[in-house]
Amino acid sequence: MATKQTTDERILAAFSTLVLKYGYQGATTRKIAATAGINESTVFRHFRDKHSLLQELVTTYLHDIEQINASFTSVGKIEVDLRRIAELYADFVKNHQAVFLLGLRDAYHFPEISQAVKQLPMRLRELLTRFFDEMVAAGEISPQVNVPREVSNFILINYGNVVFNAIYPHEDMGVPTERFVRENVWTFARHLREPEA
Repeated sequence: MATKQTTDERILAAFSTLVLKYGYQGATTRKIAATAGINESTVFRHFRDKHSLLQELVTTYLHDIEQINASFTSVGKIEVDLRRIAELYADFVKNHQAVFLLGLRDAYHFPEISQAVKQLPMRLRELLTRFFDEMVAAGEISPQVNVPREVSNFILINYGNVVFNAIYPHEDMGVPTERFVRENVWTFARHLREPEA
C-alpha cells in the first residue's frame, strides 16, 4: 500500500527532480511548487529558501550514509559480499542522485555539497578496510593483497561506473548495474583471492 507523502517530502522530491533536469539555478521555487502540486507560498512556509532545501537534501544524504553499515551483513564469501556492497553503493547513489550530481557539477559553488559527497567514499573506505581485513583473516582474500590499495581500487571502479551511468544514461559508456555486479565485481573478487604475481 502506498504511503502518502508529506508536503515536505513532495517539495524535496520536486526539488531533486528539477535539480537533475535543470541544475540548481534552474530549479526555481515556482517550478518546485508546480512539480509538487502546491502554491509557491507553501514552499516558503516549509523551507525558508532554496538553500534550505539543499541543506535538507544534504542532511538526508548524510543520515542515509549511516544506514549503509546497518544494511550490510557479511555472509563470509568475498564474491557474494562484494556484489552486495556494489549494489548498495549503486542504489544509494541512485536514491541521492541530485546531491551526487550537484557534487560533480557544482561543488565549487556549494562547499557543503562537496563536503557531503566526500562522506560516502570515506565511510565506504572504513567499511571495506574492516571487511577486507576480516576476509584476509578468514582466508577469503589472499594475505598478499595490499588491502588499502585494493579498497581504493574497489571504490574507484564502483564510482566510475556510477558516474558514467549517471552522466551518460542514454549512451553506452557505463555498464548496467546488474551486469557490472555480475561480471566486473566477480572478476575483482577473484583477483583478491588469487592476486597475480
